[in-house]
Amino acid sequence: MRGWLILTGGAVLVVILPLIALTGYFGDLAKLIGQVVLSIVFIIAIIGTGLFGYICIRAQARKWGAGLFIVAILCVLAIYYVWAGHLPFL
Repeated sequence: MRGWLILTGGAVLVVILPLIALTGYFGDLAKLIGQVVLSIVFIIAIIGTGLFGYICIRAQARKWGAGLFIVAILCVLAIYYVWAGHLPFL
């Protein structure tokens, strides 16, 4: 029973709160909480892809490393979009 409760809470944090952040349907406080949670998820993704990209480049797998660094850059752009509401330079 406790496992389903943890799984449901994780789904709320990772799926529902970011959707609230992007739509802003439930008010400003819910949007702020969703933005913070979504930013934390993207920061974890940036750290993971950046670290693994560095490992790939050191292991002479340059195409994989470059691809992972591109994913990290896209995560940075996604964080900017979540907070500013538009992409940079547009």
